[in-house]
Amino acid sequence: MRTLVASLAISISLWLTGVAAAQDASPDVALGQARELVLYARYPEAITAGQALLARTDLSATQRNATLELIATAQIANRQPADARQTLATLYARDPGHRLSDPDASPPVISAFARAREARPQPIALGLQHESPGTLARREPPVIELRVGDGADAVSEVRLAYRTAGEPGYSQVVMNPRSGTWTARIPVVGTSDRALDVAYYLTVLAPSGAELGRVGSDAEPLQLRIPAEVPDPRGVAIAANGEGGVPLDGTERDGGGGSVAEEPWFWVIIGVLVAGGVAAGVIVATQPAGGPDQGTLGTVTLMR
Repeated sequence: MRTLVASLAISISLWLTGVAAAQDASPDVALGQARELVLYARYPEAITAGQALLARTDLSATQRNATLELIATAQIANRQPADARQTLATLYARDPGHRLSDPDASPPVISAFARAREARPQPIALGLQHESPGTLARREPPVIELRVGDGADAVSEVRLAYRTAGEPGYSQVVMNPRSGTWTARIPVVGTSDRALDVAYYLTVLAPSGAELGRVGSDAEPLQLRIPAEVPDPRGVAIAANGEGGVPLDGTERDGGGGSVAEEPWFWVIIGVLVAGGVAAGVIVATQPAGGPDQGTLGTVTLMR
């Protein structure tokens, strides 16, 4: 009984130690420490440290898969084949293309990983949410968004493939992740007086590059339209559907239609005219009534 209690106390102590180490260190450091435990054949401690690492929420998909690989390796070495099979099934459901990263792995470990990969377990279920922009209101680069719900921690990359009508093939960009939502913009090309019809689809990838899911496909892509810009007589560029008018010079302009008396230039002209009339009246009023003033040289009278 005392032996059982002592063993239980040691196990709890090792688990708490592993949890504390895994939580305090960065994911890469904690993973490195767990690998050292495997290297020194301290398999139970390595398994405990790995499980504590999996409980963290700041692991990337690559780090999480590497931790599963470490746990499975330690379980195989510790003669826990059932636990190892379950861990490997989880790993290959998350990443069907995962490859054993340890070049010095033992034959039993290599064999167990190969069998698990060939078994092709049911892929992880992903919750993918996407809504096509459809026809845009203005001619601008459309924003494509994909939200990943369930299974988000297995996703390493999302790629957007797109092509405009007339192009021979698809261009691809890697979308940017932020808080579970992956985003990217499709560039607007060509002359502005023609609408662009764009076909696109989204591919969700695991760390190995294996496909986990997709929205649309090469054969059945999603569609959106970027409208043309048509300049109107006022010099305002508007979308072909009549929405989103913007002055061609980029300045804001009012709708017009007001009275001339509401314009500033009208009152400036009136002020100039009034000022000119007053000045002319003053000059006329100050002229002498008897003709020009006499000079200092006297007056000369002309005789007939």
